[in-house]
Amino acid sequence: MGSCAAFAQRKHLYNDTSLYPVYALMRQTGDTVISILHVGDSHVQAGFFPDAVKNRLQEKFGDAGPGWVFPYNLAGTNGPNGYRWSSNVRWNEERMVQRNISQWTGPGGISIGRPEGPAQLNFTGQPVKKMTYWFEGKAMLPEDKSSSVFEDELEKDLRVAELNGDSARNVAKANFSFIGRFYGAVAENGEPGILYHAIGINGAQFSHYNQFGGRTAVSQMELLKPALVIVSLGTNEAFGGVAAAQLRLEIEKMTGEMKKINPEVRFLFTTPPSGMMKKRQVPYKKKGKKRTYYRVSYTKVPQATTLRDAMITLCNENGWAYWDLFGAMKADARFARAWSGDRVHFNAYGYGLQGQLLAEAVLASYEQWNQTNVKP
Repeated sequence: MGSCAAFAQRKHLYNDTSLYPVYALMRQTGDTVISILHVGDSHVQAGFFPDAVKNRLQEKFGDAGPGWVFPYNLAGTNGPNGYRWSSNVRWNEERMVQRNISQWTGPGGISIGRPEGPAQLNFTGQPVKKMTYWFEGKAMLPEDKSSSVFEDELEKDLRVAELNGDSARNVAKANFSFIGRFYGAVAENGEPGILYHAIGINGAQFSHYNQFGGRTAVSQMELLKPALVIVSLGTNEAFGGVAAAQLRLEIEKMTGEMKKINPEVRFLFTTPPSGMMKKRQVPYKKKGKKRTYYRVSYTKVPQATTLRDAMITLCNENGWAYWDLFGAMKADARFARAWSGDRVHFNAYGYGLQGQLLAEAVLASYEQWNQTNVKP
């Protein structure tokens, strides 16, 4: 009986009735593209967690392409393994989590910049037919005669350019005659299905997404137009000792700005994992060895429980869907081997397990809705 309850806990979405409009769209993916945005911190930036969710959903509802792609390797930081960027010039990076930033870092919370001038950016990954770029500069040139470019200025420091090809290709080359900052791109393959955008920044909190008057959250809604926003934040707030009341204010601000752009957008929150912190280091020496070794003990982060409870309360008050990762970890013995060495992050297996369980929870909820909402 206990194991059955634990299994149900791992696969359960709470308040999933709020996602029914999204499920209705998913059932129509034979002729449409559904945009899903997954925002978060380092757990998302690494790519393993959101990729596991994306792969399962695209397997079920169709694959519309890689979605949001950013040149993390050119910025000197980690990112998903499914694609890579190259350039003929060197770039500097800026992230929204850096102290005293004076300029907005774009819809992805990170940008690469350089002295203004010509540059080339090459994307290599899954075959794509359409690339949409956001940058500060002007004049993107078509790659060759078989491709076309549409370009427009959205704001003083934000331009958009669409590069369309007549066939899918693994390499997309963007030539800019004048560019100073690059914010990221969206890659599409021209097929219907799920277009899954994963945007995570190492060290990010809700407050970072709310900087510059909430412009990051607003731009994500305006540019990516998600029907569903999956939110995986809270770990850095727990380690930083953020109070529950402050967490609520930041969540309400972020979701409020998003709903101003799209009142119909739906939210799915994942509670932060329990997390571990070093408790103490005990020195010792091995027999016959001069070197001093240390035994490190860990303890759970107490604020993680407080913030998890605050997030659940807020979701229940607003009718937002949530998946309780914190609870799922307690109910699943496999998470014992899911941690990385720092006991804050997870290894590839651990992130893959999280993504698998979240996708299964979404699919189980969808199937239940689908069975009770049979087409006439």
